[in-house]
Amino acid sequence: MKLVTAIIRDTKYYETKAALLNENFFSLNTYRVLGRGREQQQYDVQNTDVRKSVKEYPFVSKRIIEIYLEEKDVERLIQILLKVNQTGNKGDGKIFVTPLEEAIRIRTKETGIDALA
Repeated sequence: MKLVTAIIRDTKYYETKAALLNENFFSLNTYRVLGRGREQQQYDVQNTDVRKSVKEYPFVSKRIIEIYLEEKDVERLIQILLKVNQTGNKGDGKIFVTPLEEAIRIRTKETGIDALA
């Protein structure tokens, strides 16, 4: 079992969610978060009559999508996430794949893959 965590642009969330549902990835968790990457963002600010440039490290609104799945489905999921979210611009996001040791459905005590379905 694996956990795939995708951090994506807030503006790509609904398109991503629709693509996942269309490909039968129904079980997911999502979070609204504020974050930033390593790149600096430059903003121009107006200060009286003088215009000057200021570099800041603002937090940007993003979405985190977590999907728990069988290992055999990981590559297909990654391709869906890339297809929808890759613009080639800074800030497209990140995908993390981590091992999932165990899953337990509290209601039925099912474990492993059965707990994910």
